[in-house]
Amino acid sequence: MAKLHFKLTAIAAMIFASSAVMAANEVYIEQSGNTNTVTITQVGDSNSVGASGLNNQSTITGDNNSLTVTQTGTGNTLDYTVIGDGNTMTKTITGDLNQVTFTCGDGSTSCTTVTSTMTITGDSNIVTSTIKGNAISNTLSITGDSNTFTQTITTSNSTSNVTILGDSNVFTSSMTGASAGAGHSLLATVTGTSNTHSITQSGTVDTTVVLTTTGNSNTVTVSTGN
Repeated sequence: MAKLHFKLTAIAAMIFASSAVMAANEVYIEQSGNTNTVTITQVGDSNSVGASGLNNQSTITGDNNSLTVTQTGTGNTLDYTVIGDGNTMTKTITGDLNQVTFTCGDGSTSCTTVTSTMTITGDSNIVTSTIKGNAISNTLSITGDSNTFTQTITTSNSTSNVTILGDSNVFTSSMTGASAGAGHSLLATVTGTSNTHSITQSGTVDTTVVLTTTGNSNTVTVSTGN
């Protein structure tokens, strides 16, 4: 199979960036592997994917990965690391000053057959997502401003689907442990302002959390496992 390795800065093949006032959109990526597909679209000002300098680029390492990123607005930043086979990642960001950090796998753990979709509409949202393992489905939708979302999934076969509607919410999710084979499951919808949610799923048994909250300034803590 053919190998490919390249670094892209600013405008390059399959990278499209535009800006009405000439403020620079920037793209710094490094890719190695087989039959990977990357499409990055940036519309607006001062948006960036990856960063300049040694080892600061967003990276893909592996086979048959597909990553699609669309950033529309001003001052949005995305940094990603994808390692493994058969991954599909889609990130759509609309608004200003949003920050997304996405890591799928690391130097010792692959990221195989993982589907991750993020849709963010609003300003000043911060998302940090770390996934390690196989056959994981991860969906996040945020509509609002100044929300903070942090998630770690290291249990294979797990599924997560989180929707946040509102402003200044803090949502933390952790899925760890070997589970019983089916993986952990999280389905959560948060509607309101200034809510704090902490969801921890762990252990050697499969756990399922279904959560819907509506209102303001609520604090919710859920811990499952053995």
